[in-house]
Amino acid sequence: MANLSLLLVDDELPLLNLLRKYLERQGYTVDVCDTGQAAIEKCRQTPCPFQIVVLDLRLPDMTGEEVMEVLLRESDTLRVLISSGMPFSNEVVEESQRHRVGSLLKPFVPKQLLEAIAELAPTGRAVGNGR
Repeated sequence: MANLSLLLVDDELPLLNLLRKYLERQGYTVDVCDTGQAAIEKCRQTPCPFQIVVLDLRLPDMTGEEVMEVLLRESDTLRVLISSGMPFSNEVVEESQRHRVGSLLKPFVPKQLLEAIAELAPTGRAVGNGR
């Protein structure tokens, strides 16, 4: 069974690179980008190459909420994990889509990120090796 493929979206490049390396060591396939528009374009490939997008709320070109709305609308299977220093409630998400959205408050330790990804992962998909 294939491992999860993740897209990390954050404008903090050092954080992106650190998380990418960590998650790849855990067995995930990881891509990164630092703008909302880049995230949307990467997810518009057919089929979308990611199962989960880890998304910051503050991006230089648009808000994380705007990106999330587009991603959820354009993909029936994609999951979004909001990773931000600002509290986020999935109450802003349409009720039928809430199971596809999770959140993780920054700062977090890597283990918390792994747990949040595992919790949000579509059932029946393999996850990282959890080392």
